[in-house]
Amino acid sequence: MVISKDLQRDTLLGLVLTLGFGATALFCVALTRESGGVAALWLPSGLLAAGFVLLPLRRAVVLAAACTLAGVAVNISIGAPLSALPIYAGLNLLEATVAALLVRRICGTRRRISDLSTLLRIAVFAIVPTTALTALIAGMTLGYLTHSAQEIMIGWFTANALGMAITLPTVLLLVDHRESQRPSRSNVEQFIVYGLVAVTSAVAYMPHTVPAPMLLTPALVAAAFRLGPRGVALSTLMMAIISITMVALGPPDQSGLSQPQQILNLQFIIATALFTSLSVALIVSEQARTRRLLDMRTRAAKRAQARAQAADAAKSEFLATMSHEIRTPMNSILGFTQTLRRRDDLPDEARRQLELIHRAGGSLLAVVNDILDYSRLETGEVELALQPQTAVGVAQDSLEIIAPSAEAKGLDIRLEQTGPTDALVMIDDLRVRQILLNLLSNAVKFTAAGQVLLKLTARDQGSDVLLRFEVQDTGVGIPRDLMPRLFRRFSQADSSVSRAFGGSGLGLAICKGLVEAMGGLIGVKSQPGAGSTFWFEIVADHARADRAQTEPDLEAAPAQALGRVRVLLVDDHAMNRDLGATVLDLLGCDVELACDGAEALEIARKGGFDAILMDIHMPVMDGVEATRMIRALEGPAGQVPIIAMSADVMPEMMERCRRAGMSDTLGKPIQIEALNNALARWTQDPRKPSDAQVIPAVA
Repeated sequence: MVISKDLQRDTLLGLVLTLGFGATALFCVALTRESGGVAALWLPSGLLAAGFVLLPLRRAVVLAAACTLAGVAVNISIGAPLSALPIYAGLNLLEATVAALLVRRICGTRRRISDLSTLLRIAVFAIVPTTALTALIAGMTLGYLTHSAQEIMIGWFTANALGMAITLPTVLLLVDHRESQRPSRSNVEQFIVYGLVAVTSAVAYMPHTVPAPMLLTPALVAAAFRLGPRGVALSTLMMAIISITMVALGPPDQSGLSQPQQILNLQFIIATALFTSLSVALIVSEQARTRRLLDMRTRAAKRAQARAQAADAAKSEFLATMSHEIRTPMNSILGFTQTLRRRDDLPDEARRQLELIHRAGGSLLAVVNDILDYSRLETGEVELALQPQTAVGVAQDSLEIIAPSAEAKGLDIRLEQTGPTDALVMIDDLRVRQILLNLLSNAVKFTAAGQVLLKLTARDQGSDVLLRFEVQDTGVGIPRDLMPRLFRRFSQADSSVSRAFGGSGLGLAICKGLVEAMGGLIGVKSQPGAGSTFWFEIVADHARADRAQTEPDLEAAPAQALGRVRVLLVDDHAMNRDLGATVLDLLGCDVELACDGAEALEIARKGGFDAILMDIHMPVMDGVEATRMIRALEGPAGQVPIIAMSADVMPEMMERCRRAGMSDTLGKPIQIEALNNALARWTQDPRKPSDAQVIPAVA
């Protein structure tokens, strides 16, 4: 038969408490009983109450029976009146039972003293009322023995209240499993502390010495700091046994106090010292537990942070890889499509099919760009480039871009403006245009007939300008209950929308992220069948006139016809080299090809190039290292503009390119107009930086 650990533990606890009850009862009755029959020190009730708190009902009943028999035996052995035995036994059981019920109610299912508040509530709301009740009953039932009910009530209450205040918390702390998990002190330190308590307890009441009971409290406080609540409990038991023995067996006190009165005073001192030191121990223990919990949570937070950083790095690496792998073939698809669209000898059907290919490729590229944009917003990598611009200029540019799509569907597209919309303000025109294009594209997409209206309102607020953009359409509208889903990632108002209209479901989430990055607000008003109005507001500072004059927008420079500039094209993909050579020839450039960075370095040494178009990820030597090596060349060969042309458009890679000394970056798939503008800016544009301004390599 296998005996459970709980049964073994409860049986051992019950046996120890029974022996403790009998021993303390004999000690208290034999040494401290007064003439009225009431002991001046009564510890057993606290032990019995602790047993009732800790043991299940069946084992508590067994403990009650065993302790009752032990108490009766002790009283008979010292010659107590037989008529009083049932009263003593009944009052002990009543006192322990009521105290245990109140302690259970105070401590709950934990049944332990976890903090100072619990200790005080046990003393005030369990021990005091219980012993007061039994003292009242004792005075009423035992008064016939001495004819002094008041004396019995005072003696009973004092002895039992102080005794229970010592034993009940002590036992609860000694059996608290959590205390056994505390980091233990060394055996040497425990020996020193317990030895200090023992010596202090003996010296305080040694004969022919000055009584020094005030030393008991400091001794227990020392135990509280070094050994914790359980150490205080053990120290208190040790102190009680030694001190009471010294008083009981010592000579009469010179002050004239009787021995029971001395023991009563000692009991009060010990109880006071116990509660003082136990309060200190609980506070120190709680602080230590809080520190351990804080350390544990700090370590957990650091581990979570490390995992999050690793996951973020893995996500960034995945996005960079997937972007590169998708953009590389897309470069050829869209590049050759753009080249073919410029031909005049294509049949109408072939041109129509070519337009479909170009449109599908553009849609796929838009999805890739949306994912990258949202990833940057999530990681806070989007940086605003504020430039002096007019809000109406950005709005008109956006309408011009979207106008062909609207006209193809027969939609009327208009701009309304109110306020100083032509004032120069500091905004990131690219990001504002991105938001407007997204909202306008959605309006055109979901509107079958009618109009799309862009309303621009500017309100001068003194130091800045409040800009409000509203995109109104006469489309399908959105039900109110679906509006909260609009600005969530990968979410659309209706799951059928993506099948009917296409899209990644990231556009509005990106708009929201960009607007919030600018410190603005974005929202929507709509009714099914009555169209929708998407709006956003941003605050822009006034632009200074000197900045508007000295910071021209090179990106907005119109495309120029290139002369016969000499370009070195570096790419490890044969298809990309073929496409690049075709496009550059179409733009009127003289092209030389290299298949990796090492070959590009050898060719660049010869000089004579107006620009180098450099891929990034290549075998033998990548584009970043090749750029550093070229920048280290002497003379004009090391100053030639180097433009990165890569499918890896992640911010980290763009920063690496800049630090390596590259002059500009173009993401694949390459747009012919963007390539033409970049080459014009760095080779023929009179505003291009001089050779001395070419970005140097950063080690």
